[in-house]
Amino acid sequence: MHPQDEFGHDPTVQRTRAYFSQMETLDSRLIRNSGISKFDKRLRPARELRFRLFEAACSRAGKKGLRLDDNKALTLFEICQDLAFTKLGLSSSSTAFDPDLLSMAKEGMQ
Repeated sequence: MHPQDEFGHDPTVQRTRAYFSQMETLDSRLIRNSGISKFDKRLRPARELRFRLFEAACSRAGKKGLRLDDNKALTLFEICQDLAFTKLGLSSSSTAFDPDLLSMAKEGMQ
């Protein structure tokens, strides 16, 4: 017998799941486009740095009164991912990002 997903119909849970799915898609796309192996030893520290940068940048955004809707938050996540991958010698995207979000993410690199 399979347990039923009692939370799957909750709109908040659905939105959260969709948000995390988009984060995973950004991660997969960057790995695929960079041409590195999914088993590259640098991925784990890059992902850990990405989350530290993202958490700190979200906190700074809140303190500055910047409201991060889902799109801005995902853009900030992508920026943090690019910064982390670049710092650890992995290829990153060459996307032009919002300068305010980029600045917020870069503050965490210092």
